[in-house]
Amino acid sequence: MTSSTWTLSWAGATDQGKVRTQNQDYFHIDTEGRFLILADGMGGHSGGEIASQRTVLAVKATLEGIDWKNPPSPQVFAQICIAAAIDSLRLWVEEHLEQHDMGTTLVVWIRVRDKVVLFSLGDSRIYLLRDGGLFQLTFDQIIESELRRRGATRNQAARSPGAAYLSRCVMANRSCEPDVMEVEIKQGDLWLLCSDGLTREVEDIDIREALSTFNSHGAQVCAQKLIERALENGGRDNVTVVAARFE
Repeated sequence: MTSSTWTLSWAGATDQGKVRTQNQDYFHIDTEGRFLILADGMGGHSGGEIASQRTVLAVKATLEGIDWKNPPSPQVFAQICIAAAIDSLRLWVEEHLEQHDMGTTLVVWIRVRDKVVLFSLGDSRIYLLRDGGLFQLTFDQIIESELRRRGATRNQAARSPGAAYLSRCVMANRSCEPDVMEVEIKQGDLWLLCSDGLTREVEDIDIREALSTFNSHGAQVCAQKLIERALENGGRDNVTVVAARFE
């Protein structure tokens, strides 16, 4: 778990929720603490479940093949990972045409020396708890948010057709530009990757409160507390969280 002077503690948890008939979320935590991946699938029947799993496994395989002594730029990291995910979905859809419209969100966290590379597609999120403040670092890529980003008012965006639909995601039949960023590591940084099953049920102030238990109770208790909070508030969607802290 140690790279350079940093030690990373982590844990992940997922739950089907109280309404859904299957869990279409999927996540992976690299055992060496180099990367974290989370996806929230969409598509009828088993399409979403397959999309999220195939996407995460494709990204995992790509990152495991990286020359970590000579890592690529953040943009290249994102490009090769998303291309691998799209190829994986395309291969599946070629043999299962009825699932041609399946897709998934994707958030990826990669540690590169003393920095963290982040990229995202969709409305799954990455948060950073630093010095007591909780920061949402990813942008929800839904139609409403994209319109507001381009200057529309809150009311205009909210009333637009398909306002709640994803504007960008991983699909077999299209390629979307991810949001990519790089953040310097700081002692005590606490990271959270989550699906919207958490953020639709739990306010940021309560997310911050649950994350604050990481130091006293550890990673797994922290992750489970976030899941429990989402279920207590309705649990209307699958909910998945991955929490990690630098020391």
